[in-house]
Amino acid sequence: MAEHTGELQAINTAWQIAIQEILRMVIRDMYHGEGEAAFLANIKRIEEAAVDSIHTDLRLRGTDEWTEVLVKEKASNFVTTLLTSFTYDRT
Repeated sequence: MAEHTGELQAINTAWQIAIQEILRMVIRDMYHGEGEAAFLANIKRIEEAAVDSIHTDLRLRGTDEWTEVLVKEKASNFVTTLLTSFTYDRT
């Protein structure tokens, strides 16, 4: 079981890193030219919209309310952690 858990954690981590790097490139390319203040404002706007969407639109079929709330909370935390890790690169 521990081996299976380790594999799941590795897959989870790999997925998170891949998504983070893709988003970092997309967001950098889309918002870098407007300056640091605009970049940070756009990151905040995306974060707020994503968290709001998770809480209002996410419907998990076949799950109980507790599971749905837990998944929404974890997804929201992931969005916040991911987007607040982006920094404005002045180069």
